[in-house]
Amino acid sequence: MQWGNIALVSFCFIDATYKSKYLWWNSLAQVVRFQDCSGKDTHYRYDDRSHLIAVTDALNTTTTLERKPDGEVLRIKHPAGSVESFTYNSLGQVLSHTDGKGQITRLSRNARGLPTRREDAKGKAVAYQYDKAIRLAALVNENNATYNFAYDNADRLIEEKRIDNLTRRFSYNLGGHLTQVEEIGYGEKGEQPRRSTHLERDPIGRLLAKLNDDARQDYAYDDGDRLLSIERKPTDTGRKLGVTAEKLEFTYDLLGRLTTETTPQGALSYEYDPL
Repeated sequence: MQWGNIALVSFCFIDATYKSKYLWWNSLAQVVRFQDCSGKDTHYRYDDRSHLIAVTDALNTTTTLERKPDGEVLRIKHPAGSVESFTYNSLGQVLSHTDGKGQITRLSRNARGLPTRREDAKGKAVAYQYDKAIRLAALVNENNATYNFAYDNADRLIEEKRIDNLTRRFSYNLGGHLTQVEEIGYGEKGEQPRRSTHLERDPIGRLLAKLNDDARQDYAYDDGDRLLSIERKPTDTGRKLGVTAEKLEFTYDLLGRLTTETTPQGALSYEYDPL
């Protein structure tokens, strides 16, 4: 197929409900046209350096992108007339973003290019600190309160100290999947209440059960790896605290979309339009 002077390759996708969608690519394997199952087209346009510079949607409204020669987006003009703009450092990393209302968010970076400070349009700032392995070690929020983070030798988060005096510790299995979360609080009188949550997983890492002092939650999946149910069974301690047994169930259509969610309070159904 020819489109102007450009040779196109087309592809038709027919879903499980026998509705067709079409894609056209240019010789550089870039999508230039998409047609949905209602026959509406979206068109994509590129510059001579193969950067996306315009998208015309199914409503025939166009979003345009102005870029630097090496591809960084300088401005985005939206169909309603609003404009976003960006500035960059010499490494091509974003230093500021101005939204459609003229509000500016600014970023400061260290020599490695990692953000060290983010300031919003109201002057509120978030600061970031890193360890020698270039992992986030601390985050200071807009109220000057600090979160601290620690990691194991595999770069997995093993401890988080929050601004509410809560410490969370994390354990993993050999596959790198989270298996335990321990939470340690800090009361006004110096007490340190603890709560542990254990996570049981199958060999591919899917969550099978979640256990704590209050209850056990079991998770079941279908052959398509979709969640079918979550069942909660309270422990004796949980029952004393008012925790009740509960089961949530889910069903899906041929496309894998959620169609029904059943809870003790009733069923919630989902319907989708042709798009």
